[in-house]
Amino acid sequence: MKTVTKPYRVRDEFVEVIKERRINMIVETREDIAEADLVNATLWKHLDQVTTKDVLKYREEVLQKD
Repeated sequence: MKTVTKPYRVRDEFVEVIKERRINMIVETREDIAEADLVNATLWKHLDQVTTKDVLKYREEVLQKD
């Protein structure tokens, strides 16, 4: 499988959650867990379930956009 790298901006509050979860995973497994692995695992597990309605709701509630 080819890996393509593309940078995305992540909201500050998500960065903090990613850092906390990464530390907890490292403590649990005693192995280094990269932040990118955590983000990609989240996308791998949930991306196919995200709907247009979810994105529009996120934009409205979190970003406060119409």
